[in-house]
Amino acid sequence: MIYSLQKKPEKSNRRLMQRQPAVFYDLPASCGNKQAGLFLIARIFIVAFALLSFWGCATAPRKRVPPQGIYHIVGSGQTLYRIAKTYDVNVDTIMRANKISDPTKIGVGQQLFIPGAKAFLYVEPYHPAVQESAAKIVGPKNRFSRWQYITLHHSATLQGNAEVFDRNHRSRGMGGLFYHFVIGNGTGSGDGEIEVGWRWEKQTQVNRPNDIQICLVGNFNQQHVSNAQFESLVELVDTLRKQYNIPLSNIRRHKDIRGSVTECPGNFFPLKEVLAQLKKKK
Repeated sequence: MIYSLQKKPEKSNRRLMQRQPAVFYDLPASCGNKQAGLFLIARIFIVAFALLSFWGCATAPRKRVPPQGIYHIVGSGQTLYRIAKTYDVNVDTIMRANKISDPTKIGVGQQLFIPGAKAFLYVEPYHPAVQESAAKIVGPKNRFSRWQYITLHHSATLQGNAEVFDRNHRSRGMGGLFYHFVIGNGTGSGDGEIEVGWRWEKQTQVNRPNDIQICLVGNFNQQHVSNAQFESLVELVDTLRKQYNIPLSNIRRHKDIRGSVTECPGNFFPLKEVLAQLKKKK
């Protein structure tokens, strides 16, 4: 059966409508008027979708403006901290531009994009000084001091050193560097380098009495303690606890202190491994 979807022209318009070719659609014999209407609606949707697709393709794509900067090839002894300082660009900016999560994990020959830089600059390589022994850094026992605890922290930053933290703590009204010792990760000081704070030199306590504060540079919710940092920490803590007879049970993380609301020194901090090494040194 053949159905015509063209309306029957009225008498007044019969001549005009007769000039229009009639459009017929072959439908199955079982189809009625309802199916015919659905068929027409489907064709309208198809035509509308085709038109929208055509207009969409005709839209001119946006031109991507390339970021300004240069590529620096990492040389031997160059750290991310030194590269950023040479180009006068924030370390975090370089890390974001190159999708770096750990500033200590860059290698010789690696290409780093330096946003905003206009010319290649020579970066002075880092030459680690001979690390003094922890015993020499700590110095002789102070007979007036009664140190009983050692609390371990992380800086919760990916880079830094004692000088950087000292400026930050002064700006926050903390009277300067909070920690007695800072152990570097190779960004602002040597990897495993132990820096002595003014509080230790003057044997000054912090807000917790008789408590030595040691900070490792890094965010140990995102990264792991480096091998050099681990070795320096074990040697430093071993020297301090033997000088002042501090039991292993009094060596703790910041978050272990009752009442502290903090994750310091992070979920990846290896306290069990540190204590295991200290037990071997008894």
